[in-house]
Amino acid sequence: MPILSKPKNQFPLLKLHSVVLFNCIEHLDILEVILFSHLSKRAKKIAKIIRWSPLYIRWTSQGGPQICLRSSTDPGREYVIDYMKDEKPSEYPCFQSRLIGPQVDRFLFLKNDGNAIEGMKKMVEHICEVFRSPIRTIEIAEELLEWIITFQPIIRFVWICDDVITSVKSLNRIFKSLKATDYFQLGSLAIEGKFHYTEPIPFPSISIRNSYWFTLPLILNGNNSIILLDGSELTPKDINTILREWQMGFKLRNLEYLKIETFTRLDATIYVNQLFESLNLIVGIENDGRPTTIKVGDKLISPMPHEGIIFNITRSDGAILSISGRYEELEDNKIKLFLSLQVWRKQA
Repeated sequence: MPILSKPKNQFPLLKLHSVVLFNCIEHLDILEVILFSHLSKRAKKIAKIIRWSPLYIRWTSQGGPQICLRSSTDPGREYVIDYMKDEKPSEYPCFQSRLIGPQVDRFLFLKNDGNAIEGMKKMVEHICEVFRSPIRTIEIAEELLEWIITFQPIIRFVWICDDVITSVKSLNRIFKSLKATDYFQLGSLAIEGKFHYTEPIPFPSISIRNSYWFTLPLILNGNNSIILLDGSELTPKDINTILREWQMGFKLRNLEYLKIETFTRLDATIYVNQLFESLNLIVGIENDGRPTTIKVGDKLISPMPHEGIIFNITRSDGAILSISGRYEELEDNKIKLFLSLQVWRKQA
């Protein structure tokens, strides 16, 4: 998809001496540089020579495809390339500035000719090349999967949208071919029938929606530091095993935080008894140095409720695992449970 139609006569600026053209490009903003460097091979070559500040490149797929850019020297301002069809300026490309809170964000609207995804792929490749910056964050829709594995398999933050994964083979391919160095979030799978996955997932921080397939061996044999499980089918005995294995100290050495949302038909008292069986628990009435925030992805969250009972388990090396939970009674004698497990150490 062309960014600009080729003009009948080349821009006069492109005929300037290289030093003059260099100075012109250097004083453009990010979106203007992107457009200008598309005009000719010479413009692109000169733009690549300039020592730009690194860009934070984020591709969003949900709610309309967008490329969002931030400069490391001006992180409060966002530059957005938008292919949404409901924008109808008289001519493309179209620039807009919008006041969003205390900052002014810049938008570049490009014509969506029905093949926006292919245009965005080429655009991102161009941006990465000109600014010498990798993609930092991506929301992967189905049509992006093979492209991103080929173009840039190592990314800091990866979100895979609901229903992108349609087979166990595709799931294996993601875990073996992609590397999310900071955070990996996986939406609901579109795989017929239920299955269970036992191989460790090689990403430090993971968040899984509808995680019925996420098994106890996967957790025990993995090296994950952050695990967030929505719709888990781990039993209270499974979670009890996690607690005991952590306390013994041979497994789960990297664990910092585990959050589990699950459902049960067991009575709440029976569930708690199975959960804490054979464990020496200490009731933590007051916070004795436990961190009140942890970093998940690029956000800080509160790992534990500010009120309520906290149970602590201590390991021989001084590490403490704090446990909190709450539940909601649903119809059909079903209970929805939320459990949070946070590992920390007292500061000397």
